[in-house]
Amino acid sequence: MRIAVAEIAQETDTFSPMVAELGDFETYGLFYGDEIIQRMQGVGPIGGLLDVVAEQSDSITLLPIVRAWASAGGTITAETLEFLTNRLTAGLREALPLDAVYLSLHGAAASERDDDVEGYVLEAARAAVGDAVPIICPLDHHANITERMVRCATVLIGHETQPHDPPATGRKAARILFGMLRGEIQPTVRWVKIPMITPQDQFLTSQGPMKQWFDSAREMEQRESVIDVSPYPMQPWLDVAEGGWSVVVHTDKDGSSGLSVLW
Repeated sequence: MRIAVAEIAQETDTFSPMVAELGDFETYGLFYGDEIIQRMQGVGPIGGLLDVVAEQSDSITLLPIVRAWASAGGTITAETLEFLTNRLTAGLREALPLDAVYLSLHGAAASERDDDVEGYVLEAARAAVGDAVPIICPLDHHANITERMVRCATVLIGHETQPHDPPATGRKAARILFGMLRGEIQPTVRWVKIPMITPQDQFLTSQGPMKQWFDSAREMEQRESVIDVSPYPMQPWLDVAEGGWSVVVHTDKDGSSGLSVLW
């Protein structure tokens, strides 16, 4: 199995007068090639992927391309987005043929060039690898899910808790990935956009309405044919065209009859 690995992640506050440049990613972690594997053991969604790879008996070749992570901040400059996207797509084309792409994103990033950074990056990645290669995308659950993200990714998996556990999200996404590659599951996706933005006062998943919502997602995942239910209460500092909460559901072979409550 040949799996490309990459991460481009930043949480944007579009109301900030600051901008995020390449130096911000260099400060917090901009790695290339094998350095990604060396530095990401146990760290973030990529660390979760590495944990699951270590459990596999299959022959697996990881092809790490770029890992770019920046702290929450202002809008990403157009030049920075272009640089990171070009590094990703060049690496993907060089790595072909591929069995899959594991592309970790935040989900709530905006740039001067495009206010849907994740959709932009996923669209570029899809163009680089073609329609047949699955793209598995672990996300922060404060992501803003867009039509382009759903169209270009094969699987979108959000954090299950706040405080977040990014390695756990990475492991969940990786197990779905290997289930796909072995032909054990064939994920299909449905999603709902919720026209709502709220303050973050009640965003902890350990109590209140967010606990009820996320507990319901875990219960739904116990139903037949349900692979993943990811609620996305978008962070409220993002003023973008498709802004709002979402729910993304993956079922096996379109086995969605048990989830009619969502539609």
